[in-house]
Amino acid sequence: MTKGFSCKRITLKRIIILCSVLMITGSTACGFGKQTEQTEITISKDGTVSMQIIESFDKPYYDKEELQQRILAEVASYNRNVENGNISVEKIEVEEQSAKVIMVYAGCEDYAQFNGNIFFIGSAAEAQEAGYDLDTVLSGAEDAMETVGMSDMLMMTDHRILITDSKEPITLDGKADYISGNVTVSKNKKTITLAQDAEAPAYVMFQ
Repeated sequence: MTKGFSCKRITLKRIIILCSVLMITGSTACGFGKQTEQTEITISKDGTVSMQIIESFDKPYYDKEELQQRILAEVASYNRNVENGNISVEKIEVEEQSAKVIMVYAGCEDYAQFNGNIFFIGSAAEAQEAGYDLDTVLSGAEDAMETVGMSDMLMMTDHRILITDSKEPITLDGKADYISGNVTVSKNKKTITLAQDAEAPAYVMFQ
């Protein structure tokens, strides 16, 4: 339950604007491979949600220390003002013209509330109880001709459903079996991505 906490979606682009009043104080040679890494979300088997954020940090007046202070302050404010709020900042790195932040959320509720996104994981029945609309048709991740509807999803008690409007790639703690039409899935069925122009949330049945 919240105590009047309100937070816009956290992005380094937004925080960088707030950090642009000081001259840059230096950078660390972290070697984090910015050319191959990307902003992404990972769901772990213990229920935690990790987010790796990578953004441009290429202006001479951007300041690493100010960036770090802003991020830590937002997280601390959330943890103080939200009952059972549990978010940790695992890493803040700056290398040349890129910044990397890794944040870990105790669960999908913390991720959703802090970032202002839809982010639900649970059974289809739990999703329905939470007020999510399951009146949709999902296609097989392996065979698009195989489809399931709401009644099918409610009977699939061995599956969980992910419902989200986050546009970053999401790595599941399992494999996607059925996806909504606005979702693409990796070859190994472990990573899903909601289309950038999608107006409706992603629905993914996985196990």
